Amino acid sequence: MFEDLRGFIDYLQDQDEVIRVNAEISPRYEIAAAIKLIAEQNGSVALFNKISGHQGRVVGNLLGAKKRLAMAMGVNEGALSETYLHRRVNPISPSLVESGPVKENILSQNLDILKMIPVLTHHEKDADPYFTTGIIIAKDPETGIRGMGIHRVQVKGPRKVGIFLNSPPLATFLEKSEKQGKPLEIAILLGVDPVCFFSSVIWAPEGIDKLGIAGGLSGSSVSLVRCESIDLEVPARAEFVLEGKVLPNKREPEGPFGESSGYYFTFNNPVAEIQLIMHRNNPVYHALMPFAGEEDVLIDFSWQMENKNLLLSTVPGLKDISLKNMGLITVAQIDKREESDGIRIIEQLFACGVPNKLIITVDEDVDIYNDKDLWWAIATRFQPDQDMIVKSDIPGLGIDPSTRQKESTASGANVLITLTSKVGMDATKPLNNLDKFEKINITPEIRKRVEAILNQTGQRL
Repeated sequence: MFEDLRGFIDYLQDQDEVIRVNAEISPRYEIAAAIKLIAEQNGSVALFNKISGHQGRVVGNLLGAKKRLAMAMGVNEGALSETYLHRRVNPISPSLVESGPVKENILSQNLDILKMIPVLTHHEKDADPYFTTGIIIAKDPETGIRGMGIHRVQVKGPRKVGIFLNSPPLATFLEKSEKQGKPLEIAILLGVDPVCFFSSVIWAPEGIDKLGIAGGLSGSSVSLVRCESIDLEVPARAEFVLEGKVLPNKREPEGPFGESSGYYFTFNNPVAEIQLIMHRNNPVYHALMPFAGEEDVLIDFSWQMENKNLLLSTVPGLKDISLKNMGLITVAQIDKREESDGIRIIEQLFACGVPNKLIITVDEDVDIYNDKDLWWAIATRFQPDQDMIVKSDIPGLGIDPSTRQKESTASGANVLITLTSKVGMDATKPLNNLDKFEKINITPEIRKRVEAILNQTGQRL
């Protein structure tokens, strides 16, 4: 659909999805604040054309609306879920090409990341500028299988970065490298096409190439070029690629950094040295402002899609499911046949592997994608002393500050262990009193007729 980031930006501008900021603006706090304000006010893409101290442009809130992910995949928003599920199981392997635009500039001498790239400082108490859209690619040192994912990257010096590397497959690759006493070669991608960017956050079992997933979702093979100084391949039309190595058995404090949870987070994390940077002419730097809404599309939607079919086929009575706030809140729409169904389905979802902390079950007359409907169901169909269960000592999400956390070195590396409690709320109607809980409504026939009348008068709904 779109070969690169800049092509997608051009398309979005034609669709009036972009707010252009032409005044000079600083990558230190100012651009991040502007992205957040624009996202809160109207949800548009933010494009900054004049960056203090830098050439090129910065774009933010790219996938801050689900309709823009649909645009990236070439479908209407209403068909996004169905299209995703169909294409997800039909990957298209990437193809290797001789060269590409990312190699227009290849630099290995006198590197200084912050002088070459407009890396943003996002929040008041962030330790340093951070890459928030950095897709890291590495290979399993034993099998050569490629893995990739978005990991936050702190720019600590001209060539030095700290990486929050606490999840597989890359954390597993690093552990294997360290056991061999070798550094782990990595490439940090900045500014790839929108489907490739989205695919990098999709959960996939070990051995599944996310670049193949990206090809399947977009309908065409991702073109790759070989790196210059390491044994990796990267998208040929990326805006920036940083080649480097994660140093074995070296940990330093990384952070604090304002995370998607809305809180600052610090941990002892691996350190990498960058040895070469490639970039396009007039590059576009892609930024993501944490805790500003874009994670709802990137994380919640992808997790929901990856788990939905499996859950619907294995949990009797489950009709639909919606994940919110990085999967910490799960709302389940159910077909209630027995009085115990609400709690039973909560119990089954507790064990499904999604890092949910709060699970709410509701009836089929509740729109689980409408917060007003959800709160109405909780307010009028839920009694805490009868309809709530609590589970303790279950693995939680590392960036949730309310979890009980400790470092473990059992595997030879620093690993963050988190435990949490979980709450289930059954906000379904009691089967012995359905008339009392009937939801008021307008008949479908009247709604359809009135919508037609309003559309004729230009008041499109």
